[in-house]
Amino acid sequence: MAEHFLRSGIGRLVLLLVLVAVAPALLLMTHLAIVARAENLRAVGERQQQAAMASVRLFEELLDSVKLAMRAGAADASRWSAPPAECVAGAARMAESHPFIRRVAVVGGDGLVRCTSAGLAPGISLADRAYVRRALATGEVVLGSPVVSRLTAEVVLPVALAIPDEDGRAPDKPALITAVLDLDWMVRQVAGSEAGSEHARFAVLVSDNGLVVAEYPQPPGHAEERSRRLVDTVLSAPLGWAELPGPEGRDGIVGFAHMLSVGLALAVGIDGAAVLRPLDRQMAVTLILTVLTAAFGIAAAMAVARRMIGRPVLALADAAGAVAAGVSPRPLPTVPWYGEFEILKQAFMRMTTEISRRQTALEVTNCELEAANRLLIDLAERDSLTGLANRRAFDAALDAAWKRGLREAMPVGLLIIDLDHFKQFNDLYGHLEGDACLTRLAKCLIGLPLRPYDLAARLGGEEFAVLLPDADLPGAVAVGERIRAALHDMMLLHEGSPLGFVTASIGAASMVPLGPAEPRVLLAAADRALYAAKAAGRDRVSAEGWAVAA
Repeated sequence: MAEHFLRSGIGRLVLLLVLVAVAPALLLMTHLAIVARAENLRAVGERQQQAAMASVRLFEELLDSVKLAMRAGAADASRWSAPPAECVAGAARMAESHPFIRRVAVVGGDGLVRCTSAGLAPGISLADRAYVRRALATGEVVLGSPVVSRLTAEVVLPVALAIPDEDGRAPDKPALITAVLDLDWMVRQVAGSEAGSEHARFAVLVSDNGLVVAEYPQPPGHAEERSRRLVDTVLSAPLGWAELPGPEGRDGIVGFAHMLSVGLALAVGIDGAAVLRPLDRQMAVTLILTVLTAAFGIAAAMAVARRMIGRPVLALADAAGAVAAGVSPRPLPTVPWYGEFEILKQAFMRMTTEISRRQTALEVTNCELEAANRLLIDLAERDSLTGLANRRAFDAALDAAWKRGLREAMPVGLLIIDLDHFKQFNDLYGHLEGDACLTRLAKCLIGLPLRPYDLAARLGGEEFAVLLPDADLPGAVAVGERIRAALHDMMLLHEGSPLGFVTASIGAASMVPLGPAEPRVLLAAADRALYAAKAAGRDRVSAEGWAVAA
């Protein structure tokens, strides 16, 4: 019964209604889960933005400490004029004194590097560097823009300070201290600021011209596409956060802030999947529980509906189907049904009892029913005025004769009869006499010695037809002449006719059906012959326009 209920129309309707009732709750839970995830993502993004701002402040503080270290180193001008080995040692001590300084170089007044903390580097000129010229001109600590180092071919952020010289600046004497900031150390510090975090962190320094200056950790493999997206995002606004999905696993939720004083932007990111995974897991559990709860509710609702609605409806439907099939329905359950179903059951039982009583009282025999059916069929196929076959019966007979002729290559003959000047007849004698004239013509056709399978019919108005299966054109014309002669013998008065009595024009045609032709081809040929008979003066049989085969 359960499977029958689910396969039934009422079962599918009830299931649809239950699903419609449950669907809004499922959609609402899904919406709330999506909103919660979006809120969590926004909170994480804002935290990353704050982390970027804090890292920018740390960067600026480190720059201030570097400037102090540069001023302290430049104050002792004598040690930079010492022999090259002592110059290298002094530069190395200065680089080691500050974790943010990667390398220190001493530059002469001619712009040539005299020594570096990494060793001697004679012959390298920095005279064309803008920050070098500005430091020599101003005597202040000058922070340059990210450039490609001529010593190591890496992207560096230089800082420079002129060495005081009261005697004038000789080209071959130390004139400037330059330092290269360790940007990789900076991004490592930012990326490792939450060492105990379970989420992977990364940091990227980007210049205003879109160049990635430093990045930690280094992206595995080919990461140009991810870097391009990250750079475009960082340069799109002075402050903000974004979600950057990517296949490498390092893209995620990124906060960024710009350091306007140095033309750099710092982006700090974490693995978004790792951050959102707990929430996604919780959301998935919630949705699964919601779906399971909904499924349980649907199953319970369907069980109740099957018992309270399905059983009564299906029992009534089976009983109604049995009554429609003419057999006795099975007795309905005697257990009371719920609500209006009990009313329907009682009404149905009264109805079936009344039907049974009326069938018993009617007592119509099968023969009487068959006779009544035959009478109805005959009335449907007979013209009510003349008693001849009507147009419906004629069309059916013509179609059957055409198919038989096509199958057996036999001709099909046809006569179309039209009373001459019949309108004048009605105008002279009235429609009652016109009907009497049509009735006499019908009796004339019935009295002809036609074959059993020939058919005389009234097509409408004063137009009649005689279907002659298996009759060639001469045979059809001969039958037409007999009809015309019989009409002459009747001598029905018609003062409006040239002969003074009723005459008829007859069109004859005969065809052997071939190919895709249809019966209307034969009708058209007989019709053309009828018009030819009228055009030739009426009161004649014409076979003009006919063809032997269609």
